[in-house]
Amino acid sequence: MNIRKTFFWLHLILGCSAAIFIFLMSITGVALTYERQMIKAAERADYPAAPTSSTPILPMSELLIIAKGYPTKKIAEIVIENQDNAPIIVKDGRKKVAYLNPYTGAELAVPGQNTKTFFSKLRAFHRWLTFDGKFSETGRWVNGIANIIFLVLILSGLYLWLPKRFKSRAFKQRLTLSGNYPNKSARNYQWHNVFGVYMAPVLFVLVVTALFFSFKWPGNTLKNLVSTESLSLEKPVQVSAQQTLLQLPIEQQLLRIKALYPQWQTIQFSLDNLLDSSLDDLLENIPTNNKVYQVDQGNGGEPQKRLKVLLNKTTGDLVQEQKFEQLSTYSKLRSYIRFLHTGEFFGPFGQTIAGLASLLACLLVYTGAMLSWRRWRNSRKIKVSAPVYVT
Repeated sequence: MNIRKTFFWLHLILGCSAAIFIFLMSITGVALTYERQMIKAAERADYPAAPTSSTPILPMSELLIIAKGYPTKKIAEIVIENQDNAPIIVKDGRKKVAYLNPYTGAELAVPGQNTKTFFSKLRAFHRWLTFDGKFSETGRWVNGIANIIFLVLILSGLYLWLPKRFKSRAFKQRLTLSGNYPNKSARNYQWHNVFGVYMAPVLFVLVVTALFFSFKWPGNTLKNLVSTESLSLEKPVQVSAQQTLLQLPIEQQLLRIKALYPQWQTIQFSLDNLLDSSLDDLLENIPTNNKVYQVDQGNGGEPQKRLKVLLNKTTGDLVQEQKFEQLSTYSKLRSYIRFLHTGEFFGPFGQTIAGLASLLACLLVYTGAMLSWRRWRNSRKIKVSAPVYVT
């Protein structure tokens, strides 16, 4: 058996063994293509409307006093969105504790809850093959092995795609769709070759990045190979309570941040010693000279548009920035991996390409399965029709 036949049978056997799992990952990947935009649309549909056209938004200082009433294990984080009627989000680490009505300060139901639940369960099935949205170690391993097989199929498929003789006509047949097929097998064969080679680079990226979700060893290996040191922001320096009384109110600090980054979409900051209503309140905290703000100028899935800002709370001057480029090599690569997998790193265009590649992966599974079935059925006919010699 020559090398080409070896690769062919490897491609066929592995493809048939993992076809159903590759198809399930691909079709759910298609459904998850615009997950972020669909969740955001559902959230905004549930945002509160102003009681009257003249009702103003509550001052941020009042909303922060309400936010401080929610118990948190860590220092609470506040998230504001660049939309007038967007609720103020109170976070405890990654967990969202409450959504506050910007007009009244009342706690709201989670915006877009049904849509979030749907996509959460769909994402869990995509990653772990579960229907209840919960983690499954077995499902993670099954999908992980299927991803490794998919990677082998991509590489072996590229080798099998190469014509035996490197002639322009042979390449043209493998790069274009003729439209004239004598039968379905010929059509499936050409679709498998043409769509497969065009989508191979994108699918390669999607599958390799998926391995980091399926297994721990790729991330640990990457961490050992690259630098984990980054340019950190200066640590805020403690100041006296009297000096703190001279600092800008939170509204003015936020106005300064918004002026510095007019393309901001969300701003996040900690709820520490902000409520400086009296000297006694200040003595309960450790007042500092600067404050860290996290600014996102993208859609939430574009890490290159995120940055941390250190702002002087007395003058409102920008002290320091920590941009994506200044993060450690490891942090940047993990961000690339996370958002290249969904295509979000390149915005809606990247998401569309990733979704299209996932859709065509479903077609590759279908055409590959049909070609395998035709081969098996033909082999059965040959065995049945073979003459039997009696001695």
